[in-house]
Amino acid sequence: MFRICHVLASVGEKGGLEKNVIELANCQVSQGHEVSAVADETMRSYFDAKVNFVPHPMSGGRLNPFNLTALRKAILSSKAEIVHAHANKAGAMVRSLREKLPGVKRVATVQNIKRSSKPFEDYDAVITASAQVKESLGGIPATVVWNSIAPPPQGTKEAALATKPPFLDGDEPVFCTVGRLVPAKGMDLLLEAMAEVPGFKLWLVGEGLQREELEAIIAKHGLGERVWMAGHRDDAVGLMGCAELFIVASRNEGGPYTLAEALHMRVPSISTRVGFAAEFLPKEVMMETHSIPELVRGLKLAMADLPGVTAKCEPSFELVANEVTLEAMTRKVLEVYARVAGD
Repeated sequence: MFRICHVLASVGEKGGLEKNVIELANCQVSQGHEVSAVADETMRSYFDAKVNFVPHPMSGGRLNPFNLTALRKAILSSKAEIVHAHANKAGAMVRSLREKLPGVKRVATVQNIKRSSKPFEDYDAVITASAQVKESLGGIPATVVWNSIAPPPQGTKEAALATKPPFLDGDEPVFCTVGRLVPAKGMDLLLEAMAEVPGFKLWLVGEGLQREELEAIIAKHGLGERVWMAGHRDDAVGLMGCAELFIVASRNEGGPYTLAEALHMRVPSISTRVGFAAEFLPKEVMMETHSIPELVRGLKLAMADLPGVTAKCEPSFELVANEVTLEAMTRKVLEVYARVAGD
């Protein structure tokens, strides 16, 4: 069993990065490891009560000496043998303390493609969320461990169906996309592409600062009868399961978790070349990022031969069912710990 201290620098939000850290820590503690989490007080409620939560204000500068001194004290108070830093800010801060954590092995997880790999230099081990991210680190040795989820429980799709989402009683197929309404998710590009590809309806599930911009695109192209702006939905995974195709249109992405969820629901998917998508999906359904023509191509492919896209995704369904689970992710991370602890 390991004594582990996770360091998370997020403040107040639970996106994909935060979900990964929280679920990893909670799964580790359920397996009997001694797990601490040094994080902002706003993150406390997300962690299992068995996780030793050590509050540290994360709004301060990553190079502030007083902040770093306090962070060192918080980490050492956990009595961990392995400190696991997540993403850029935590990675940079723990790296700055590399000579001040005697006897502690340091592991970092990188979620997104990086212009600079400096925050992740000098670690005992580096984990990346995809092969694409690993390639961006400029030769730093790294182990790919996919962000993973608990498979959706039985009845997830049926519960969403019971809410009577629109378009299901029509003749046109229903496609779905899920994510925060922010530029990184590419929803604006998807709507522009949709205007060039008739014959399907779209559930756009999520909320965010880009809502007004997206509504303006819908109005500009007269898509009001084809698009359901569903807002935030707690049953988003169930809605994915009700759709005939899932779409990832992101400009950049660490996971995306939503793709893993859709494939767990055995929904055929098309995706831009972000995160681990290219490791999960056949090349035929991959699209380049930042490109309306590429999204048009993907949508036309699906419209022309949806059964064929589904058949191509069968290996993806099996891969995700077997390898993209919390148990698999936790096992692979623990294997990294075991290697560094044995050095």
